[in-house]
Amino acid sequence: MLSTLLPLEMNICNKPSNKTAPEKSVWTAPSQDSGPSPELQGQRSRRNGWSWPPHPLQIVAWLLYLFFAVIGFGVLVPLLPHPWVPAGYACMGAIFAGHLVVHLTAVSIDPADANVRDKSYSGPLPIFNRSQHAHVIEDLHCNLCDVDVSARSKHCSACNKCVCGFDHHCKWLNNCVGERNYRLFLHSVASALLGVLLLVLVATYVFVEFFVNPMQLRTNQHFEVLKNHTDVWFVFLPAAPVETQAPAILALAALLILLGLLSTALLGHLLCFHIYLMWHKLTTYEYIVQHRPAQEAKETHKELESCPRKMRPIQKKRKRRVYRLPRSGVLDLEPPLPRLRETGTPGSHSSSSSDSTSASPGAYYSASAESMEEIPVAQTRLGSAALGAPGARGRESGLALQARSPAVFVSPSSGEPGSPGGGEDGLL
Repeated sequence: MLSTLLPLEMNICNKPSNKTAPEKSVWTAPSQDSGPSPELQGQRSRRNGWSWPPHPLQIVAWLLYLFFAVIGFGVLVPLLPHPWVPAGYACMGAIFAGHLVVHLTAVSIDPADANVRDKSYSGPLPIFNRSQHAHVIEDLHCNLCDVDVSARSKHCSACNKCVCGFDHHCKWLNNCVGERNYRLFLHSVASALLGVLLLVLVATYVFVEFFVNPMQLRTNQHFEVLKNHTDVWFVFLPAAPVETQAPAILALAALLILLGLLSTALLGHLLCFHIYLMWHKLTTYEYIVQHRPAQEAKETHKELESCPRKMRPIQKKRKRRVYRLPRSGVLDLEPPLPRLRETGTPGSHSSSSSDSTSASPGAYYSASAESMEEIPVAQTRLGSAALGAPGARGRESGLALQARSPAVFVSPSSGEPGSPGGGEDGLL
């Protein structure tokens, strides 16, 4: 039974625990005693974004850039009114050219630590082994790169090297973003956002003007020959005009607007996020580390909710102990003593016998007693008027005995109070 409950408590719904990176993608150096082993050899370090293999998102980014450039410069800008065409080419050309320069530079720069760059990238690094090292970087020394690194350097599992001022690994650049290329990365994002916004503005104008006044889009000299054929349009003006139909122009403009709006939302969110990080003087890595406990708690809660009730770990609730106090608020910690039989007047015999009956051990220590309210406690103070009442002489002796510390239980075999060896002398 215990062997079946332990895996359930350690792993919710028998699911693997969340990890920031796969175990095989984290690296460390083997011990010198073990020597080189072919099983402990891992992947090679990547120098920059051009290192193999390319990431799918990197290919998507370049395809989007080519699509925006071809449709923008080859289809949309030539359809603008003739006075606007030079301004369109100049503004969009400057933005697209500036983005291309900073993007290529951010991809081509090696953001690794200075000591890592001085080391050769020729051989593969060993695979991480947690039995030998608790962390990849210990005491500012990377056990994988086998060099001393700066305090802000982190070992990237994707590039397999230590990056100085590590911010994050950008899949669109297929390169790490650190101190050496962080500003280039921001300029690339800002220029891409500005270029896409301008392109969406031009495409929206062409799309709307096509239904309002299409002749405003046919001001190029190549359209003078087709004045009577309004359904024929040209693309790739003026260098290589190609005839096409009106629906093709509308479809290309609509598709560019949709992709442009999606790109604007993503790029705008990314740029605002990095502005927030710069304002708070944080890196993306530090931001993720700070918010990781809350995110893991939410994911654990969602996993528990998705699990069947029979598979959920059993949580035992602690029972609260309730102590009931008497209503008078007085709790006698000493056990009450039985009443001593009195040898007095016959009139007092009935009262003393009733007292002794009510004060018997069976009455005091009843097996059915569940609270302190059922156990009688003497609360009459010495010297009060109740002691002077008839029949109170027996109570006085009982109270006097109860006030002594420590209390002694007197059995009936100890004798009568008035007999030799009995009474208070026998108690002492």
